[in-house]
Amino acid sequence: MAVAFSEQERQTILKSLKETARQCALSLGVHKTSVDQLARAANISKGAFYKFYASKEMLFLEVLEDMHTEVYEVSFRILEQNCGLSDAARVAEAVLAACRAMEQTGMMDFMERDVPCILRKIPREMKKKHYHSDAVHIREALSRAGLEPVGGIELASAAIRGLMLTVSHRENIGEQYPQVLEILVRGTCDRLFPPK
Repeated sequence: MAVAFSEQERQTILKSLKETARQCALSLGVHKTSVDQLARAANISKGAFYKFYASKEMLFLEVLEDMHTEVYEVSFRILEQNCGLSDAARVAEAVLAACRAMEQTGMMDFMERDVPCILRKIPREMKKKHYHSDAVHIREALSRAGLEPVGGIELASAAIRGLMLTVSHRENIGEQYPQVLEILVRGTCDRLFPPK
């Protein structure tokens, strides 16, 4: 007969599973990570793993959402801390901070390599409930900051997402990537958030 986990044990196991999955997402990738490996790292059986997650893809989806949340919280803090700047400068600083955070964590590699496969394997209703695209996070950050871009929030969200996707092309752009990103970000933000 299986023994139920206490709430403290559950929290410890969940934390261990997410930490291990995050490390694997950034190094091995989802395909090379097994449920056995994740369960061993959390000191639980493979069967017990399924008491926490229906599949390894659901765990990796949760890790992805945590990464998104962390990046966008960095952005929102920047928006809050720079209220004295123009809207264009505030948003530019927030986007640049988000891009640096994405670059430092290596999450773009994970997103490009594994996320399409993860999303294909998760039932539609679960995706709808648990997965929030970059666009959702960007719209939320702009709305929370009370920013009204020219052309509307949908255009601004798409433009900012496009800027953030340049992180995955940093090696192709070369050593001047930071300067190129800054030019692109500031130019876009000046256009979306002109002086009032």
